[in-house]
Amino acid sequence: MTHDPEQLAAAYLTGMRPRARRRFEAHLLACERCWHEVSLAHRGRDLAEAAREPGPPQLRDDIRVAVTAAAARPIAASRPIRRTVTGVAATVAVLTAAVVVVLVRPWQHSPPAGRATPPGVIAAAMASYSADRLPGTAVPAQTPPALAPLSLRVVGAAAGQLDGVPVTMFAYRTPSGTRLTIILSSRPFPEAAQAHELGGAESAWTMHSGHVTLICAQGTHAMLLLGSDATLVNQAGALLNAI
Repeated sequence: MTHDPEQLAAAYLTGMRPRARRRFEAHLLACERCWHEVSLAHRGRDLAEAAREPGPPQLRDDIRVAVTAAAARPIAASRPIRRTVTGVAATVAVLTAAVVVVLVRPWQHSPPAGRATPPGVIAAAMASYSADRLPGTAVPAQTPPALAPLSLRVVGAAAGQLDGVPVTMFAYRTPSGTRLTIILSSRPFPEAAQAHELGGAESAWTMHSGHVTLICAQGTHAMLLLGSDATLVNQAGALLNAI
């Protein structure tokens, strides 16, 4: 029988006429290639429908490549259908694990090669604040976040790097001398091991080290707020919609 398993599987999953569907289901019992294609497509569709939050475009591309590669593998005519189904289930299990990682820690995804954010950037940020040191000498292109309602004024700003990560830093002070630092990056900051999440997976997280309180902003997780006055750090976070 000359046929296209991929095309037939697509037609079967999207809806065949009852008589054609019965004929194809009978054909599945004898055709391992069609059984393999339907099993793979059906599992992939179930996986997509089970995801409650959309993953980033890169994950979608990764899943498409993995499914296509699995479907393209040569299948020996003598191999039992049971083994084929087992192989499909293993592929789906791996993809399911990948989706779970995305839903739990979207900002912990590995960026493209050469752009991974090293975990040490958080320690470098804490050290920079403690030493009252800017990350470089370049003039920032961004405008400082407005914190005037909290009596905070900008006393320093620079673009540079922390642990190899390009950042822009703004240093603030209150009239009494209390300091606050905001660090911005084009990449998400990794969640520290001792962090405490302030909500769900997309929420802000905070941590305390010695006298320093740090908040990583919700959403893109590309903003850090640091200060020795925890109340002031939280007020700044609320004002900037970071928490």
